[in-house]
Amino acid sequence: MEDPAEILALTVPQLLRRRAQGERPGIALSARSIGGWRDRLTYGQLVQRMDAVAAGFHALGLRAGDRIGVLLGNEAGRECLLTALGALRIGAAVVPFNTRASDEELGHALTLAEPAAIVCTQAVTSRLARLSPGVRLLAIDGAEGDTEAWPEPLAAEHAPAPEEDPDPDRLGCLLFTSGTTARSKAVMHSHATMLGAGLACGAALGLRAGDLYQGGWPFFTSSPLNLGAMSCWIAGAGLVLEEPLDNRGRLRLIASERTTYYHGVPSVVHFLMEEFARAPSDVSSLRRIGYGGAAMPPEVIRRLAAQWPHVEQVQIYGMTESGPAGTRLEPAMMEAKLGSIGSAMPHCAVAVVDEAGRCLGPGETGEILVRGPGVAKGYFRNPEATAEAFVLGGIRTGDVGHLDPDGFLYFTDRRKDVINRGGLKVASVAVEEVLYRHPGVREAAVIAVPHPALGEDVAACVVPREPGGLDTDALTDALAAFCAAHLADYARPRRWLVLNELPKNPMGKVLKTALRARFARSPGKPL
Repeated sequence: MEDPAEILALTVPQLLRRRAQGERPGIALSARSIGGWRDRLTYGQLVQRMDAVAAGFHALGLRAGDRIGVLLGNEAGRECLLTALGALRIGAAVVPFNTRASDEELGHALTLAEPAAIVCTQAVTSRLARLSPGVRLLAIDGAEGDTEAWPEPLAAEHAPAPEEDPDPDRLGCLLFTSGTTARSKAVMHSHATMLGAGLACGAALGLRAGDLYQGGWPFFTSSPLNLGAMSCWIAGAGLVLEEPLDNRGRLRLIASERTTYYHGVPSVVHFLMEEFARAPSDVSSLRRIGYGGAAMPPEVIRRLAAQWPHVEQVQIYGMTESGPAGTRLEPAMMEAKLGSIGSAMPHCAVAVVDEAGRCLGPGETGEILVRGPGVAKGYFRNPEATAEAFVLGGIRTGDVGHLDPDGFLYFTDRRKDVINRGGLKVASVAVEEVLYRHPGVREAAVIAVPHPALGEDVAACVVPREPGGLDTDALTDALAAFCAAHLADYARPRRWLVLNELPKNPMGKVLKTALRARFARSPGKPL
């Protein structure tokens, strides 16, 4: 691998050109197109497609400094990645929007980001026009009415792409994160921090040139771009981006692509193992499995080792603001440090600090702080939140833990009270804010409850405005329908508990530990 300082001085397009110039046989990207076919591109072909999309954007009047939105699912993974590269090539920033967001959530994101154009399908153009009147829409399935066509790189000859901007500190992407407020924040990553995340994560994962690295993360998260693409392209590996697949489909893709490295949130890895146990398939190409984004139960780690003894395991921990670089637990330490989330990734540092920012010693519990080249520049148009979180040369994660004498990190609690549902983060306060808007609710508290496959699920505890005025079933049914209109599907409560009052301490703060204990005794009503 080249000198890390040399990599961090590049832009993403410059990195791809370097890979293409020294190209060896192999795939840089394998992703499904909206047309239903899978595009498999070498580094040279990927650079050609990037330049063609960039030329198309430039011909449409898009320029350096613009923000280009993407509202596409992984069924159009090819178009997602080529849009991102085309944007980066002209000096614009790519802004992936959450395809599962409610109108309220998407409207907020559109207002904050103010994209110069949004790449989408015709199926969502009326929704986008309603939420952001006058926004410029580029449809990947062709122009229609006021919608323009996305510059498909294979459709026609394109003029030469504009001159490249060599500034690695230029804004490369805005990635939305739930955080702990009712309004999501947009994390600012430059080309340098995107590549910094890939440098750290790729080394932590142990990616090699020629690896085929498969994952099914939604494009609107930090994983496809900063974790998947950047890690692969720095290592000279290939990214295999999954379209929406069931577990049998994931196993088929591993077999057909000859995937050497699979990476997913723990629930996905768990589901894959269960599907394989029901109907074994060819996973002989796999050499490693990585997981992160949620805690992997130790019993599942041991079961994976027994079921696929030829496959090594790597666990990583990070967040959108950190790249998602952070810590890694390598195969050699998996058993000895079972329960840990690892030590600092290469090029990174991890500390545990108190409220004043003082570093704590081994065994002392405090907030986890991550430093490294993948740490973002801050929150877009939110200097207050930036000043609070981006401190001491790193990012305060909001997670609580402690280090052991060997420098291995143990996660103990979540200070920010964010629910981790299968790797997708849900801010409790955002769900509570929606519940408080319903006229039948006097008080509400939202907590995480255990889920056998997803790790955590969303549970709501509510106090009716008029106790006894509406039966419990009718109230929870009404609240479930109300949440469906205002929250992304994964953020909606799946468990309900109706109480006469919420438990509180003498200062009036809701005791969520007591609510979790109550759910442990009685699971509440599922919906």
